[in-house]
Amino acid sequence: MDASKGDQETIKREVVAGARSALAKTFEDEAPENFTLGEQLGLEAVILTNGERPSLIVKDGFVDLQAPDIGDWDWALKRYKHDIQSVAASVGRIEVPVNPGFAGTCFVLAAGLVVTNRHVLEAIATEAGGSWTLNWPDSTTVDFLGEDGATSSARFRVTGVAFAGSDAIEYRINFAHLDMAVLRLEPTGETPFPKPLTFETDDSQPKKKRHIYVLGFPGKPRRWMFDGVPDAGFESAEVLSTIFNSKFGVKRLAPGEIKAGPGEVPGDTRHWICTHDASTLGGNSGSAMVNLTNDGLTVMGLHFGGSNRKQNWAHAVAKLQAQFLTISDCGRRSLLASATRCGGDDRHPSHQG
Repeated sequence: MDASKGDQETIKREVVAGARSALAKTFEDEAPENFTLGEQLGLEAVILTNGERPSLIVKDGFVDLQAPDIGDWDWALKRYKHDIQSVAASVGRIEVPVNPGFAGTCFVLAAGLVVTNRHVLEAIATEAGGSWTLNWPDSTTVDFLGEDGATSSARFRVTGVAFAGSDAIEYRINFAHLDMAVLRLEPTGETPFPKPLTFETDDSQPKKKRHIYVLGFPGKPRRWMFDGVPDAGFESAEVLSTIFNSKFGVKRLAPGEIKAGPGEVPGDTRHWICTHDASTLGGNSGSAMVNLTNDGLTVMGLHFGGSNRKQNWAHAVAKLQAQFLTISDCGRRSLLASATRCGGDDRHPSHQG
């Protein structure tokens, strides 16, 4: 029997309330108690649904240039194939021993150090007095392969926290808070550590209309059963099948465009936020947003969230040079330094650029 319009509105309000409090129970048909990482996986968004912003599966380090949904992006991706392959090798999936099995994305800053979001860190570790303790210290890892159908891995163990933005995120968007963290990794085998990525240093970048791509691991949202724009943590069945091919948690490349550069985003008093329209989902938190205009190599942003059908948000990395220099120096001096010593100093850069 079809529910009445009043019943539908009541149900919708309940669904929205649940989405806002838990910002994503990522796998369907599961009891809520199984989704302890659900909130972390709910801060991303798909912007366009007409095929202009595909999410392309990465296999053997690159995308299929003959993929039917690649659209007009094939020329740029082919041109920068070598650089894109280099970036893809240094983007990893943060894995945990609880459902859905991973907490987000990260990418290499320096030897033994990876960048992710603070809200991802909050999902895998607990802070007390400025120090962080991993929730699963023996089984939290990063796999730098994570491709669809992969029979091997490039896995490293997470051993600690080198840096965390000083303000708690707690699944809320606040442009004044730095949603960034840096994790320490150590080998689990003989696999060499991936190469550090190249970071943009021009603090006027990225500028509006610049082409970029986002590399990460979109997770599976819950299916939206109503009309209108899905809430955080939900997506329509059409988008799940046409853009994501109903495959989640694997490495993907999503091309797109910068919609607003640092200093152009309303509410961004620190001038360190940019917006883009690449297709992302929960799990993309911590993804690398990379230049696709001049090269396919330079990281321009740290993706951290979005609003469905409107815009996605990233920290412009060129605005974070003070933090990166502090972290890199700390890492060189001692990768065994405590999170209190190396992670407690947020040292925001100048807002003037």
